[in-house]
Amino acid sequence: MSAFLATTCHVSPDRMRAARHCLHFLGGDADDAWADARVEIVLTRKTWELADDFSGPCGILRRDDLTVAADASIYARELLRADLAAAGVRAGGTTPAHLIAAAYRAWHERLGDHLIGDFSFAIWDGARRRLLVARDPAGSRPLFFAEVPRCGVVVASSARAVVELLGRGTVLNLATLGAQVAGLPWALGRDTAYDDVEALPPGHVLIAEGDRVRIERFWKPPLAPSPDPMRADDAQAALRELIATAVADRCGADRTTVWMSGGWDSTAVFGAGQSMLARDERRRLRPVSISYPRNDPGYEDGWIQSVAAYWNVDVQWLHSADIPLLDGLEQRAAETDEPPAHLYELWNRALARATRAAGARIALDGSGGDQLFQVSDIVLADLLRDGRWLAAVRHTRARGHGWRHLVRLGVAPLLPTTLLNTAERVLGRDLPRHYLERRVASWMRRDFVDAYQLRERDLDVLTSVRGESFAHNESMLFLTLPMWSWGASYMHGPLLQEGVEPRSPLLDRRVVEFALSRPVAERASARETKILLRRAMRGLLPEHVLEPRPHRTGTTVGFSRMRMREAYPRLVARLFAQPLRLADYGMVEPSILRDEADRVCAGQADEFARVNLFHAMKVEFWLRGLEARSAAAAAARASSASTSRQFVASCAGQSPAIVHRSGYVHEA
Repeated sequence: MSAFLATTCHVSPDRMRAARHCLHFLGGDADDAWADARVEIVLTRKTWELADDFSGPCGILRRDDLTVAADASIYARELLRADLAAAGVRAGGTTPAHLIAAAYRAWHERLGDHLIGDFSFAIWDGARRRLLVARDPAGSRPLFFAEVPRCGVVVASSARAVVELLGRGTVLNLATLGAQVAGLPWALGRDTAYDDVEALPPGHVLIAEGDRVRIERFWKPPLAPSPDPMRADDAQAALRELIATAVADRCGADRTTVWMSGGWDSTAVFGAGQSMLARDERRRLRPVSISYPRNDPGYEDGWIQSVAAYWNVDVQWLHSADIPLLDGLEQRAAETDEPPAHLYELWNRALARATRAAGARIALDGSGGDQLFQVSDIVLADLLRDGRWLAAVRHTRARGHGWRHLVRLGVAPLLPTTLLNTAERVLGRDLPRHYLERRVASWMRRDFVDAYQLRERDLDVLTSVRGESFAHNESMLFLTLPMWSWGASYMHGPLLQEGVEPRSPLLDRRVVEFALSRPVAERASARETKILLRRAMRGLLPEHVLEPRPHRTGTTVGFSRMRMREAYPRLVARLFAQPLRLADYGMVEPSILRDEADRVCAGQADEFARVNLFHAMKVEFWLRGLEARSAAAAAARASSASTSRQFVASCAGQSPAIVHRSGYVHEA
């Protein structure tokens, strides 16, 4: 992973320096820059990324009339080269930037249809005077932009870099920040913490020509399974081959690790990868695993050891007792571009350090398995809609649930919106509109929630897909919800700082499209889940590992609960050591937040309150850090007569103002 920025607008040298500085946490070792009269592009990398397994020895690629800045790992290269040859184009080199340039020459703005990989990139087409930027369908790499009227666009791998390029000061998007504090996650990642700065949606391209900017989608999941699917046995063999190919494409030339639990997703990645290696090369693919205490719900040591022994490889073990969770949260939140998106940042960093200890820089994971190969009990709504009442009752009983569960996931999703509207008016309170909807944290002020339509933002995203069935809609949602790419792209920065690039073979577009083409019944039936995936792995994993399990295993809830219980008293004390910025912005009732925080510390609150408190704290600490950074930046600018102030100050001697989107000025 690298970082880049590109702008078609004139930017002063001071603003460009500030923007470049924002990129250094993603790169900072090898910098490159290029500009002409219409565009300016900057790229930065870590030195180790110049190896052939990553970017290769290439900065900004300049080839005839094309200039390419790429933060990309491109897979399925032989297939791409064959497609390029058929289009009459030959890549001028082997790096991702060369392949992207060739794909653009062949297919122009439709190049995303032909690229399989983890990528964000910018292409300046000098002949057409066009800037094109794109982001992969999983959104694995960050990419932000802002339109500038009568000028064009600025784009960057950092949201804060876009803010600096705009030169408008820090204008906050309180809807995005408030959604985090409220514990409403589904729309997160659609916008950023800054007004006018957006994340380019995954699977989209942005094209800027002159002062006209348009955004187009180049990939979306199929709306329904195949009407004529292949036989189950053939499908299992096909899936096994697709996963093995996806793993092989992502492995490095030397050693690669798999972050392996004892579940079915990461073990499938490991087993499929081992099947592609010769016997004397199998130690090149090594599992990195976490050992939890035997009484912890995360404990899966037996299954992990069985899989490793099956392929005669050693496990690089980590012990959960040695892994922190919230250490340094206040400082980390204050230093990030946006409030930290990932509760498990330090947990992931520990895995990355274990990858480096194993002699690798590439870590494969099982991300995508839950989205593709299982489904919740929303299948009950499909059964009832199709008139299969007895089947719905049998399914409910097989899962160990009662009639309330059947009503919530079977009946409620079928109720018409007009009926729910009427019921809400009669009862005078909100009713659940979607089975995935989260309740608003108790400390939120109702006038803030209503003013910024926080509930409506989430519901808009949850109802944005219209597929063949409720179950298929869920799979499409879980692949396209903004929050997934928000969290995944955020984690790339910390992992890059640890010297590791994560890759997710199960999110390979070929695997995704094949899995979604299969009948929903292969994702869940009575007590069984991930039926297709488990059967596809027969012969690659021990049989007892693939057997159905009476309950979910390998969860981190015990680990996080214990670590939060240890850390929360100190963090809560720090939270209330100063007046709350969250209260200044009208988001929270401080007394209620304090009461709920005390209940969490006493172990009396539920899981939602426990996790939501983390999100409230991280936003508060981030706002404090932002104010401190803004004040420091203003002081530095004031010391230089040649630099004009970029933040609004209400009067001389005061800290710079931070403004939110409605125009309200909060004095820092």
